[in-house]
Amino acid sequence: MMNTQSPQIKNTGDTANFDYKKFISRVLTNWPLFVACLVVFGIAAYLYKRYATPNYKIQSMIIVEPDTKSGGGSSAMSSIGGGGLSALTDVSSLFGIPNNAENEVQILQSRTVVENVVKDLNLNIIIYRNGKIKNTELFDEAPFDIQITYKTDSIAKQKYDIRIENNTVHIKSGKKKIDVKAAFGQKISLPQYDLVFTKKDNPVETLGYTVYISSQESTIEALSKTLDISLSSKTTTTIDLSLDYPNSKKGEAILNTLMDIYLKANKENKVQIADSTLAFIDGRLAMVGTQLSGIEKNFENFRKQNKIADVDEQSKALIGASSDFQKQLSTLDVQISVINDLKTFLEDPSNKKIIPAEALGSDNQGFSDVVGKYNELLLERDRQSMASTDKNPYILSLDKQIGNFRIIILKNINSYLNALQVSKANLEKQNNNFNGKIESVPSQARVFLDYTRQQTVEQELYVFLLQTREETAISKTSTISTARIVDPAKSDYEPSKLKINLIVVIFLVLGILLPFAFLSLREALNVRIVSKMDVVNGTKIPIVGEISHNSKNENIVVNDKSRSIISEQFRDLRTNLQFLLTPDHPQVILISSSMSGEGKSFVSLNIGSALSLSGKKVVFIELDLRKPKLAGNVGVTKEVGFTNYVVSKHVELVDIIRVTEFSENCFIIPSGPIPPNPSELLLSDKLAHLIEDLKHQFDYIIIDSPPIGLVSDALLIEKYADITLYIIRQKYTYKSQIDIVNELTASNKLRKAYLVINDIESKKGGYYSGYGYGLGYGYGYGYGYGYGYNSADVAYGEEADKQKQEKWLPRLLKNKK
Repeated sequence: MMNTQSPQIKNTGDTANFDYKKFISRVLTNWPLFVACLVVFGIAAYLYKRYATPNYKIQSMIIVEPDTKSGGGSSAMSSIGGGGLSALTDVSSLFGIPNNAENEVQILQSRTVVENVVKDLNLNIIIYRNGKIKNTELFDEAPFDIQITYKTDSIAKQKYDIRIENNTVHIKSGKKKIDVKAAFGQKISLPQYDLVFTKKDNPVETLGYTVYISSQESTIEALSKTLDISLSSKTTTTIDLSLDYPNSKKGEAILNTLMDIYLKANKENKVQIADSTLAFIDGRLAMVGTQLSGIEKNFENFRKQNKIADVDEQSKALIGASSDFQKQLSTLDVQISVINDLKTFLEDPSNKKIIPAEALGSDNQGFSDVVGKYNELLLERDRQSMASTDKNPYILSLDKQIGNFRIIILKNINSYLNALQVSKANLEKQNNNFNGKIESVPSQARVFLDYTRQQTVEQELYVFLLQTREETAISKTSTISTARIVDPAKSDYEPSKLKINLIVVIFLVLGILLPFAFLSLREALNVRIVSKMDVVNGTKIPIVGEISHNSKNENIVVNDKSRSIISEQFRDLRTNLQFLLTPDHPQVILISSSMSGEGKSFVSLNIGSALSLSGKKVVFIELDLRKPKLAGNVGVTKEVGFTNYVVSKHVELVDIIRVTEFSENCFIIPSGPIPPNPSELLLSDKLAHLIEDLKHQFDYIIIDSPPIGLVSDALLIEKYADITLYIIRQKYTYKSQIDIVNELTASNKLRKAYLVINDIESKKGGYYSGYGYGLGYGYGYGYGYGYGYNSADVAYGEEADKQKQEKWLPRLLKNKK
């Protein structure tokens, strides 16, 4: 009875875990690829680090001072209201005003400021000094300046080669086929613009210069991305500005120009707001002055007609008491009048003029700030409207923001106006009590009191406007920016190489990762069996033997004198078969594969030779009737063979058995002539009789069958076999063909199947991949049964002979008995 226990190949590593042995084996196997990639990327990293242009870090700092309002309106209204109006004008809680320094950061980053920097410094024109390997950007070191006059709104980036020859500028551009020579100061007309070169007292480079001219729009976008502007901290109003640039002097000039333009614009905005305030106050002064003159003239006429020089003491007391209330009412009337004017002005959307923040006369910072922001938006729209139409998206966005601010101001003005109306109503109620008392005064005194009251109101309003105008004029002449420079732009002493070093590291990492990526991609795209894991992952059928590559191209590699690795592997396969087959009984071994060329005949002959060396008699039956090779490989003719035996009644077994030359214990039955119906011949009962007769004469019957993956002939023979050896050839058998043997074993069409891997590359890290096979059996031969060995691992010479005499010779003698 046959031993049903089959050796199982155990996958010692968890597939979910990282296989360190496979990783190391892959590196060692493909070390030339890794070395080549490291060398190539290492050289690239060195060249990049050697010739890449590092950037200097340029930094500066400005501070934003609190914008303290010292206009006359606040002080004047404070004196008029006696402090009582301060609570009414506290509207800071009504507006969500952001920190002033944060606003200035946004202004510094605005496109308008950056655009002015680009235009002032002509940053869209970059001049390089040519070098033997790399070019160097210049700022004011070039021997010429370039003035440009644009012909079109949008231009494409263009490169020009410049040579200075005998005070002549030679400009070339191969892309546009431009080759022009011109003297300094002479206009050079090009398709997109006109250029004028101005000579400077700087040395001329013999290698020449390269000039890049790009559009201002692209330069503005590039500079905006490079600038880093932020608050130093949340608790301060200092702003840090930084820029990375390859030319330190040019980088410093960019930051200094940026700060100068910002400070200049800041001051101009304040002057423009002061001018608007003065114009508004002048208009109010003219109107109030006219009213005051009329009242004083009427009062004078009244006194002349009634010959009144003074009133009695009672009238004076009543007038004094009433005057106090009238002062407060006059203050409220002034505020209500100013706010009504502002409200009327704002309710008309067509009024897009600046609102004087001081005109309200409030000492509240919040109201002034929101009006100031509204005025800044109006100024920005005026500037943009000079270069753009009203349908420009940016103009539309400004209009939307202006409208939103107008709505916010109107809402809060209404709230503020309602508060003033309530206060006025209370004061009028109290004043009516005094008016009732005044009615008892003679009519002339009452009229006198009315004139006095009207004169007081208009006179105080006039004085207030005069004081506010004077303070505004003084403020205008002494206007300074709310920000000042703390640290001017200054570059680091040495350029920063952090980015260059990072790229060098990336190069080196790529030099390591790319080989892995290439090998992984190659493995993913490979459709053939390459490593043992391809087999282990594809099937659970045990592997009983692994045969290395036959470098000598000999059909028989196993004989009584062979000590090569491949011969020892066949001996190990023979040993493994001892555990799978029933001893002391004739055994039928069927050998098949997925397709032709996988080494069935080679394995059949050599396993038979290995079995014969143990004293067993072996017979080969060549049943690959479609493409027979077995007999030809050992020099036996196939004129008479199995085909003749089946179809002829006169051919006996003794007529088709041939003796082989390589072993006296090995015999072969050739296929005979190729029949037209091989499958029908294999279905003949004479095949069963043939195998039974051979069992009486031989210990092992080895059947070389057709490939199972191509025809079904092998399945017709499988019922006679005690074991089936399925041959898989490295780098030849397709991975998908493993499914063939899986399906056949799962459906019991192929029973007792075991795998033999053939033609394994013996180079380190190949199929073996350095992690062994863990079969745990075999003779040893001085190296175990790990299969992860190379030629250096095998014992040779006398030591090997000694080991074999102690192991397999006694067993061979025992079998002969």
